[in-house]
Amino acid sequence: MPKKISARVADVFRKIGDSILNLRRLPSKVARRPIPGRMRVERGEVPARFRDFFERRHAGWPEYVMLKAQIAIVALFAASVVYIALPRAQIIVFALICALSAYALYLALTQLKRAFEHDYPAYRSFVIMCIGIAWAFVLALEYLPSKLESPYAVVAPVLIAACLVLLAFAAFRMKYGRSYTYGVVQDISRGKAMVKVGYDLCSNVKSGVYAVESFAKIGKGDRVKLSVERPMLGLRGAKVRAILEKA
Repeated sequence: MPKKISARVADVFRKIGDSILNLRRLPSKVARRPIPGRMRVERGEVPARFRDFFERRHAGWPEYVMLKAQIAIVALFAASVVYIALPRAQIIVFALICALSAYALYLALTQLKRAFEHDYPAYRSFVIMCIGIAWAFVLALEYLPSKLESPYAVVAPVLIAACLVLLAFAAFRMKYGRSYTYGVVQDISRGKAMVKVGYDLCSNVKSGVYAVESFAKIGKGDRVKLSVERPMLGLRGAKVRAILEKA
């Protein structure tokens, strides 16, 4: 009888010891568990209703953020034209211009910073430059003609503003422009590599998968540096030519 009691007591203490050991292991398991929504906050993701659209174009969240900024800038330019063309609606349109400017600036200071961390100064400067151009047109076309007594009172501010726009984009290209970009090798076949490239403002390259030649020994999954051919105006984007080296 005493042996049975001692066995039961030992069994109870063994179970208690196992429970304590399991409790000690619990915090490490909890610490390794991913926090819900944390990855979404740090990297961001494309909304579900637009996901298929961006996936078909080999684009992701950075391209989604840049698209929002571009739409805001285009809408800002359009609102600036409406502000000049429709004097009766100037109060409403002026409020819209302020709202679009604030939204574009918000994207430049928050989401664009996370989406394009390495080249963020270029993206920030681009958005601020576009906002400045829109406001320059509004001020030039709204106030200068009333102060100039000349047949060319309307043409002169437009030409001045257009020259300022060209100078601004030329200065941006000289400071931030480059003739290369980066991508990830998706496949290699018959001497050519399929490289996935994200949107790159500095080289004016659109996101997509490009078939290029390689001047370096590479493998699938490697991050590589690619040469880019940039046209003079660059309205259609630059062309990705060849792989230069591993990045």
